[in-house]
Amino acid sequence: MSSAAAIPFHTGPELARAINRTDFFRLLKAEAHHYQFETFALARVSEVSPPFSAREMVITNVPERRAGLFIYALSQALGRVKTNAAQFLATPLTGKGSLPENYPTDLVLNEFDTNSFLLIPLFTPEGRRYCVAFSGARQPPEETEIAEILLDTMRIFGKFYEEILAQEMSGRLTQRENEVVKWTSEGKTSAEIAIILGLSEHTVNSHIAAAVRKLDAVNRVHMVAIALRMGLVS
Repeated sequence: MSSAAAIPFHTGPELARAINRTDFFRLLKAEAHHYQFETFALARVSEVSPPFSAREMVITNVPERRAGLFIYALSQALGRVKTNAAQFLATPLTGKGSLPENYPTDLVLNEFDTNSFLLIPLFTPEGRRYCVAFSGARQPPEETEIAEILLDTMRIFGKFYEEILAQEMSGRLTQRENEVVKWTSEGKTSAEIAIILGLSEHTVNSHIAAAVRKLDAVNRVHMVAIALRMGLVS
């Protein structure tokens, strides 16, 4: 086996190439599966409400209609998740859910109920709080494995901060985003912009999505209108 083959997807070359939310979705999904978890959720941590809620999820493979069940099972397994964030988000938390005593085994209301959960606390350089929660039908990880998962998650989150969060918190468009907005304002499609700038269409769409978020627009037409009003393009 080559050394390249031995490097997990989520810590290999794909991590260095990650530039958008789709890339980080793939990395977190790969990490979850590498450690025998089925689901994951990267979320912001609120200081004024329960620290893990559906509206704070940033990237997750939990279907929206199942998010409430996921969070409920997480809180049941970890207990302290429903308390103030400052009281628990200092070290990783792990726990295993369980069904109530005498619960009918043929009646399944929540597929997460008996899963193991692992919650990893994360911080940006400015001190903003995030966390990643993993869930799966496996035994709770032991300390050595938790340390490995923590390191991998911090690597992914560090790259996510560099590529996504830092830019969004600054509110400024990058040079490439400005170029994409400019060509969009001239009526070019994503495929045409990709050819002009020597990028993939996927990358162009990622830059457009980032610009839409930063300009607080609802779509690319609104994005162009705001950019014109702000003098970002002429």
